[in-house]
Amino acid sequence: MGDAEAKKGSATGGRGFVYDCRMARTLGYHIVLSGYGLWLPGDQRGHWSDAWDAQIGFVEPHTLHAGDPMRRRMAVERMKHEPVRLTAPMIEVVIDTIGRCRATSEWSIAAASIEPTHTHLLLTFTQRDIDNTITWIKGRMTKAIHEQMPHHGPVWSRGKWRSYVFAQDVWANARRYIEQHNVRRGESAQPYPFIGD
Repeated sequence: MGDAEAKKGSATGGRGFVYDCRMARTLGYHIVLSGYGLWLPGDQRGHWSDAWDAQIGFVEPHTLHAGDPMRRRMAVERMKHEPVRLTAPMIEVVIDTIGRCRATSEWSIAAASIEPTHTHLLLTFTQRDIDNTITWIKGRMTKAIHEQMPHHGPVWSRGKWRSYVFAQDVWANARRYIEQHNVRRGESAQPYPFIGD
């Protein structure tokens, strides 16, 4: 493709860079929310955390880091509350709350798995800022648990894992992966009333 052709489908950035505007359309997002204190920096499963610590330094973001007992120990020492595993009644509150969030939104949930330690959601594309949307959903779930359960501390870890999905095959694989979590627990692949494209 020549420069003239590239400029027809592109926009110029502030420093003379040419960006291709023919980007793939975002189909949606694979989101994972972890219970408070359950997937810490240094975890033996690996972790995505970026952090600055005076003794260790800066850990590069968006890189899966191997388990690190020292980093994990430091993270545990900084915890102000006990780790949170959702009980069966808490899971019911989460299911109901996600359903209410879905009912008042323009996005859909193509797949979901709500487990005691973490939750997977496969959301369709939204024009809204996805990080604000995730924060809103987490806030609504936490508020509902505080109102309906005896639990009053944090419910979710501070961050989230969020992946943009652009390709149909990746979307299908993410959906199968999430649904397999439900099947593994002896449930149907789509056990929640709010699931639908």
